Amino acid sequence: MKKIYYIKFLLLTALTGVVSCGPSPKKVVAQTWLNTNNVTTYYSPRFFNELMERKTTDNITVYEDDTATKGTSVAYVQQYVIATIDENLKKVETLSAKGDNKELIHASLEVFRYAKGIFETEYLDIAAMIDDERPSEDIMTAIDNLFGKYDGEMQARFDRLDSYAIPYAEKHDIPIKK
Repeated sequence: MKKIYYIKFLLLTALTGVVSCGPSPKKVVAQTWLNTNNVTTYYSPRFFNELMERKTTDNITVYEDDTATKGTSVAYVQQYVIATIDENLKKVETLSAKGDNKELIHASLEVFRYAKGIFETEYLDIAAMIDDERPSEDIMTAIDNLFGKYDGEMQARFDRLDSYAIPYAEKHDIPIKK
């Protein structure tokens, strides 16, 4: 009987040690820095060009009740852009910010939250314009205005994130491409 208690004690001690260590530096880099590729994938005029092409060819697919169906531009933005950014944001929010990763996590949260705000407002507005088949000149003007309004701040947030992510990765011997 003592053996069982001893084994349980050792397992509990080992698990406590694993839980209290926090995320590995590799996980921190992946979730805070690499996952921002999702932001840069969607934060682009090209995204809207592709969305307009999909609308023109009636090729917008969304999921309802786990079934692929024809959808709207708004539903596409909600399911593929906003849902992806929400998922990435939640992953960063669950990271334990301590020691040398605090600034990196904070900078990543700033990028995701800023992008989420844009995607939940202007992106949905432009997607609604596409669904309403507004003149392409109006849509292109809205796209140009969006990127003219937000590009500077978005780039500043990415630069700040890079200023923490690259040294953090190098410090922890995590190979990265600059």
